[in-house]
Amino acid sequence: MNLPKLLGASCLASALLFSSSVFAQQPSGAQQPQGWMWGFGVVAAQDVYIDFDNRIVPIPIIGYAGEKLRVYGPFVSYELFQESGFTLDAQLVPVFAGYEEDDSIVFSGMEDRDFSYAAGIGLNYNTGSWIYSLSTNADILGKFDGFQASARIGKQFRVDKFMIEPSVGVNYQDSNYVDYYYGVRPEETTEFRSAYEGSSAVNTEVRVAVSTRQFLGGITRLEFGATFFDDSISDSPLTDDDTALSAMLVYTRLF
Repeated sequence: MNLPKLLGASCLASALLFSSSVFAQQPSGAQQPQGWMWGFGVVAAQDVYIDFDNRIVPIPIIGYAGEKLRVYGPFVSYELFQESGFTLDAQLVPVFAGYEEDDSIVFSGMEDRDFSYAAGIGLNYNTGSWIYSLSTNADILGKFDGFQASARIGKQFRVDKFMIEPSVGVNYQDSNYVDYYYGVRPEETTEFRSAYEGSSAVNTEVRVAVSTRQFLGGITRLEFGATFFDDSISDSPLTDDDTALSAMLVYTRLF
């Protein structure tokens, strides 16, 4: 099965990117676990492409958390600096976006858009129950030849043995990214699909996650999210909506 086709939904990418850093996270104030871990997840995700099937995707998880190195499947980060609540990480992240021609009738006659891999940095600041994060990454496989950046703020609330984490964030995607994944090239135009050159986009995301260590000796996390897309994406002739919803259930534990 083709990986880009399976994981093509852009809101699925957002859920995975945001959750990769917390797969093995303990509740605030507890020591972070170290060692190899395993787990599984299920993601239900929409996308804004026309006639694009919603995805329900199982995710096997294998990872490692060390003092500085963290690996969660294709997500890799290495701690460069930590002091007074600030953490700076170097990151390698997949870009689960794109489509194949047979994913929807709207792509008929278009060239496939491929998933990619990106390298960048992430800065996090934890103070009390508040979590602030900034990150940026750039394409290293030469697929869309662009970059993304994101900013997020979240707050943790402890309720009995559960941690509730609402958050809000913005995600910037440069014009190369938007044009590659949502643009229509002149040679791809038809009577029903006009040419479109994408410009940069700033998308907004809201998420609510609930995590606990109550089940089967591991960490269980349930997350719901919504992404509100910029006009430069929703105005594309390939899309028919400006909002996508997602839900994810993840379980991880140490070997």
